[in-house]
Amino acid sequence: MSLSDDLTKMETMADATVTKMYKQLMDLKDRVGIKDDEATIGGVPVTTYTTRQWEWDQAKLSVKTPLRELCESISLRLTSLDDELKIKLTEVNALKSSISALERKLQGNLMVRGLSDIVQEHDCMESDYMTTVFVVVPKMSAKDFEGQYMTMAKYVVPLSAKLMEEDTEYSLYRVIIFKKSSEEFKAMARERRLTLREFTYAPGVSAEEDMKKREDTATLERLKGMLANWCSINYAESYTMMLHLKAVRIFVESVLRYGLTATYAQGMVPNFKSFILQPKKGKAEALRKALGGLFSSVGISAEGEDESAIPGAGGEFYPYVYTAIETAPNIA
Repeated sequence: MSLSDDLTKMETMADATVTKMYKQLMDLKDRVGIKDDEATIGGVPVTTYTTRQWEWDQAKLSVKTPLRELCESISLRLTSLDDELKIKLTEVNALKSSISALERKLQGNLMVRGLSDIVQEHDCMESDYMTTVFVVVPKMSAKDFEGQYMTMAKYVVPLSAKLMEEDTEYSLYRVIIFKKSSEEFKAMARERRLTLREFTYAPGVSAEEDMKKREDTATLERLKGMLANWCSINYAESYTMMLHLKAVRIFVESVLRYGLTATYAQGMVPNFKSFILQPKKGKAEALRKALGGLFSSVGISAEGEDESAIPGAGGEFYPYVYTAIETAPNIA
């Protein structure tokens, strides 16, 4: 009974791991040649494998192993696969974030994009007394700014404003001011709702960013290819492990509900049969009703009782032990 309670949690974890693996495999399906969202187990469609080919893997999981040890070894394997998937996805997502950040520097508007490919060395003036500021001005206010920037602080170099770049919303200007007027200029810019971009010219930064983007993109493609192959192999592994765990759960809960039968040759043996049934689309409820009627005299009535106390109930009690197998998880 203790194992039955633990198996419910183990099965939930197994289903979640298989769903994650399936989702990732579908995201990368073009890299492993999957068509029509049909994953396979060793080249065999999942539904066909489950309903026609699956059998207990005695080589990996000896039936002579104590049930708890058997379940814990399956659960540990699934947990290990789940952890490994998380590590691989973290690496892939970190590269995606890096590439996105670099793309924003090149493709965003002038409020956020990098300036290293716009500003040249001769555009900047830095000395003991003077500094260069870069101001982002809404395009509708550009003419006003050109006429007023020299009055925004006491010491602004006359005629130093230079239009550096424009996009659909903003204009970027270079202005040279004396350092002792820096705070005054910034305060006036904030008052007029202008944005000052912090920028220090460094030679070669633009080329370095382009190279980093190319290198990160190449690395990302390589990691995606490796992840696709890994998921293709380990989706099959996690799915078969899940089937083994579900088989053990069916066995444990059936023994708890139906008991054992004494035989002369074998002693006490299980008194039940297990089957895999695949209803046609939209016929699941009809199948459940048919099974309920067929086995109504076999099951224990749950009416008026706490379902959680009935082995195999799991919140949904039927006159037969039941667990669902998702051959194509819903990943929407």
